[in-house]
Amino acid sequence: MEKFLLKLIEKKEEEKGIWSYYLEKPEAFTWDEGAHMHIALKGYDADDVPNKDWVRHMSIMTLPEEGQIGFTTRVDTPFSEFKEKLQAVQSGDELVVFKIGSRMSLRRTEKPIILLSMGVGLATFRPLIYNFLKDQTAIPKLVALNVNATGDGPYKTALSQLHHAALTQIWTRTRTDYYHQLHTLVDTHKDAWYYIVGSAPFISDAIAVLRAKGIADAAMVIDKKPDLRVGYFGLEG
Repeated sequence: MEKFLLKLIEKKEEEKGIWSYYLEKPEAFTWDEGAHMHIALKGYDADDVPNKDWVRHMSIMTLPEEGQIGFTTRVDTPFSEFKEKLQAVQSGDELVVFKIGSRMSLRRTEKPIILLSMGVGLATFRPLIYNFLKDQTAIPKLVALNVNATGDGPYKTALSQLHHAALTQIWTRTRTDYYHQLHTLVDTHKDAWYYIVGSAPFISDAIAVLRAKGIADAAMVIDKKPDLRVGYFGLEG
């Protein structure tokens, strides 16, 4: 397994309790939009048995051409040991990156794509939106629906300034408004890909709504490996 020891270039608070971290990008390092990676604190593998408490699965919220590897995470109190140590990391310090993969890249199959996210889950979709604007090949329409009860959420200011005839962005503050918008979207986009990112209850609730509206499990995309996907969809999902 290849590991990269990368320096932190910058960290910034997007809104209260939500931080983005930007790591240096090795010249040959590349990934697809919607990719994920494992972030580990330096020294997590110093002993014979790696310290899994010092490792987290994170979405990469930048594109390779941005020249940085970025991720965004909520850092609330009470801190886990990982989050406490992550908050102490400063520019020039190093983090370990490994197990880069992608389950959320854009499906270019002549079907609309609907992005459903909650709060900081929008980090996964940021690069999808930017890549879609760069190249709309075989994607007739992209709709991003986000619910965030605590504020505008990371990237809203920048994303709200993006305009394209085939791009629709919907921002909601309440679950009631979110579900109203979701039902409307499903009624008008039966033949679409539905990408879902958020907490476990958020993903499960979205799957239940989509199933009830006749959307096939195969049309739902979540950032989970097969054995974890079974927990949301069952053996036939």
